[in-house]
Amino acid sequence: MYSYLRITTLAFRGGVFRVLEDSLGTAWALLLSAAIFGLLHALNPGATVLSTLAIALEAGLLLGAAYAFTRNLWFAIGLHLGWNFTEGGVFGVSVSGFSAGKGAFAVALSGPTLLTGGKFGPEASIVAVAVCLAMALVLIALAVRRGLWRPARARLILD
Repeated sequence: MYSYLRITTLAFRGGVFRVLEDSLGTAWALLLSAAIFGLLHALNPGATVLSTLAIALEAGLLLGAAYAFTRNLWFAIGLHLGWNFTEGGVFGVSVSGFSAGKGAFAVALSGPTLLTGGKFGPEASIVAVAVCLAMALVLIALAVRRGLWRPARARLILD
């Protein structure tokens, strides 16, 4: 599973995001790569329109913003790994729709799907979206302040 996380981070932040950023600028790269990331999670067990949107908004934007801020894949890989490990390995809740088995703590989520994420897991909850979106906005602001935000432009580079 953890090799999968490195591969998806390399593919999305190191590949898709960078190609889109070179062609369209940072904002469009962030939005488009996050949308694609969310859509790929639509294939997971228990996925819904809301869980797909949640993944795009929280993980897609947060991990893309982490790369835009540091220009280093390791920060995005670490965030992705830490998130999934904490959900599954520590709390034993579903990770992107996949059952995590037993975690270090016995946690049972109950309540409205909007707050728990339902069968997809906490990633589909409004709480996770709010927290991750807030952090993504902080990272975006820091990237802009550092001068790492590339302006929008319309050109396509395929080499």
